[in-house]
Amino acid sequence: MQNQSTNIYRLTTLLFDGLLLMALFIAVGFWRFEDLRISNPEYYNYYLQLLVLTVVSWYSAGRWAGFFSYTSGLEQRNVTANLLRGAVAQLAILAIVVVGLKGYYYSRVFLVTYFVSLYSIALLYRLLLVHFLRVQMAKGKWQRRYLLSGQHATSDALRSLTELRPELGWKYDGPLEDATLDGVYEVICAHAPGTEGYDSANRLALEYGMRFRFLPDLGPQYAGQMFLESLEGIPMFSQRQEPLANWANAWLKRVFDLVLSLLVMVSLLSWLFPLLGMLLLLSGAGNPWFIQEREGLQGRPFKVLKFKTMNTAGKSNALQSWMRKTGVDEIPQLLNVLLGQMSLVGPRPHTSGDGVAYSKLVQSYRVRYWTKPGLTGLAQTRGLRGGGVSARKELLEMRIRADVYYIENWSLLLDLRILIETVLRTLFAPASLHAK
Repeated sequence: MQNQSTNIYRLTTLLFDGLLLMALFIAVGFWRFEDLRISNPEYYNYYLQLLVLTVVSWYSAGRWAGFFSYTSGLEQRNVTANLLRGAVAQLAILAIVVVGLKGYYYSRVFLVTYFVSLYSIALLYRLLLVHFLRVQMAKGKWQRRYLLSGQHATSDALRSLTELRPELGWKYDGPLEDATLDGVYEVICAHAPGTEGYDSANRLALEYGMRFRFLPDLGPQYAGQMFLESLEGIPMFSQRQEPLANWANAWLKRVFDLVLSLLVMVSLLSWLFPLLGMLLLLSGAGNPWFIQEREGLQGRPFKVLKFKTMNTAGKSNALQSWMRKTGVDEIPQLLNVLLGQMSLVGPRPHTSGDGVAYSKLVQSYRVRYWTKPGLTGLAQTRGLRGGGVSARKELLEMRIRADVYYIENWSLLLDLRILIETVLRTLFAPASLHAK
C-alpha cells in the first residue's frame, strides 16, 4: 500500500501542472501579443496548436522522467534531476514537431519567457511540496505501518532507520508474532525463503490480506544499496547502480565534456597556458611541463600532462606551491579530456603505486575504475585532495566513499554542481587529505 503522501504528491503535480501550463500560456501570450484572436486570428490558431503540443509533451515526458512520482526518501535533488530530465525530453519533442511544421511564426521572446517561467515555477513548487510532505511524515502523518517477522542485522538496521527518520514514511509497529493484526500493515520477513518462519509469515499475510515483503540478510557491515535484476525469471541482486553503464548517459557525459572543454580552452586557456608556462620559467622552475603515468578506466595506464610543481629534490617555489595547493597544476589535463582518457568530473586518477597502497587500505577502492577519472570530483568539492603515504586514513576513506557515491548516483546536474563548487573551493577554500 502506498502512503497518502504518495497520492498527494501525484495528484497535486498532475492537477497543478495542467493549470500552470494553460494559465502561464495565456498570461505570457497576452503580455506578448495582447489579444491574438483580434490582432491576428491565423496566428491565434497556430498558438492553440502549440499549447496542445506543450500539454501532451509535458505529460508524456513527465511520465517517462518520473516527475509525477513520489517515493519514500525522495530528496529535493532527485526532484530537480527528474524535472530537468523531463524538460530536456519535452524540448526535444517540441523542437522536432515545430521544425516539422515549419513553425517560424512562433515568437522566440514568447517561447523563452514561457518555458523558463514554466520550469522555474514547476521546480519551485515541487521542492516546497516535498519539504511539506517530509515535515508532515516526520510528525507521524501518512506512515506505512509494518511488522517484522524474524531478525538479523539488516532488519535491525531497517528498524533503527525508520525509527530515527520518520520523514521516510515508514513506522515500525513491532514483531509479527506479537501483533493483534487489527490494522492495515505490511509484513517484512527476515526469515530465509523455504524456512518454517518464512512460510508462516507468508500464510499470515495472505490470511489477513497484508502485503508481504522479503528482507535478505546483508550482514552487519553492509551500508549500500541492492538492485534486483532478472535472468529468465531467476532473480539476482547487484550491489551497486551504474548510471554511466547506460550508453545514453555515457554519450551525454562525453558530449558535455567535449563542449565545455573546448569552450574553456578557447576562451581561457588559450592565454592562461602560455602565461603560466612563462611565469614558471621566470620563477626558475625550468621546463614548465611534466608528464606522468596514471591509472584510468578499468585501471588502464595513460599519460597525463601537468604543470611542473616540484624540482628533482622534491621542493617547490612559491608559485609552484600555490599551483599545487589550488590544483591549477592539473588544468593541462583538459587535453586528456579531449582525447577521451579523462572526464571533467570523476574520481581523480592515481599513480599505480598509490592505487596499490590505497586498495589495501580501503576495500571499495577499485570501484573507482568503473568510470573515467576526472579533472575534479565530488571528493575534491569536499576538500579531500592530495594523498600519498602521509595521507590520513580516515580522510582517505571519506574520499573513496565520495568517489563511489558519485559513480552510483551520477547525473549531468551533479556534474555541473561539482564543477561550480570546484571553482568556488579553488578560489576560497583549498584543502587536502593532509589537513589537520
